[in-house]
Amino acid sequence: MNTLDPETSPAWPAVIRAWPHLPWDRAAFGHGAFHNVAVLGTSAVVRFSRGAGHVARAKGEYQNLKALEGAALPVRIPVALSRPVSGPSWSAQANSFVPGEHRTGLCWEEIREPLDLLLNGFRAAAASAGELRPVRQWCGGQQWPAVVDRIIQPLDRATRTAAGRVVANVLEAEAGVETALVHGDFGPHNILWRGDQLSGVIDLDNACIGDPALDLAPLIGSFGSARVADIANRDLRSRARTHRASLPLQVAAAAELVSDTKLRDFALGNFQERFEAGTLQDPYLT
Repeated sequence: MNTLDPETSPAWPAVIRAWPHLPWDRAAFGHGAFHNVAVLGTSAVVRFSRGAGHVARAKGEYQNLKALEGAALPVRIPVALSRPVSGPSWSAQANSFVPGEHRTGLCWEEIREPLDLLLNGFRAAAASAGELRPVRQWCGGQQWPAVVDRIIQPLDRATRTAAGRVVANVLEAEAGVETALVHGDFGPHNILWRGDQLSGVIDLDNACIGDPALDLAPLIGSFGSARVADIANRDLRSRARTHRASLPLQVAAAAELVSDTKLRDFALGNFQERFEAGTLQDPYLT
């Protein structure tokens, strides 16, 4: 779900004035869950965010890209073209354009090997990365459990109990594991292709040094843990299912922190639906 203002947001004129030299006549506007975006041909991608804490969020996202500039990654990633610029109610950042296309409808057999190589490349690049944001900083970091506990109070008792158990399971599962560089939102929507080759990865806002199972969690949501078994051992898959169960609670907490009540309530509803359907850990196991 997207609850941001459409591309006609009144903040865009101020953002455009921050980078008047960019080719705004070529802008294609869109938005993700937490950012409005303008793709300026192949020259740049400008993103702006609003809501509570927008300055700190933009700074953290910028620092993440700077930390990854020297990382020996196997594909292209965005490069920060300037420091963030902020207005009273918004912050924006200009990044480089990463060539490639989003591809939908791909079967697991087509993408299994490229994804495996990419994930291994991320793990191997940990030593060459700079200081990244802490794990789950986007949804509260160490305060994430407390944020979740606060926002689940309107839910029924069974769902509240399930949510508390999911958060506890995540913290227990990742305690003491060997960490690696992880993307933090490794879904098909953030992977770019040129033909049958991976060409780039975008949206590294949540990249961190953490449990490598974090990046398998979205793949389980798309393809199921039985498929992911091709590229991960049993222990990794088990932890990935645990992380996958928590994804709606992460989105809900992040939305709470930026005062997006519509997205928060949608994410909590998503958690409740998955809980009641028995699909929290794997939508293909019911």
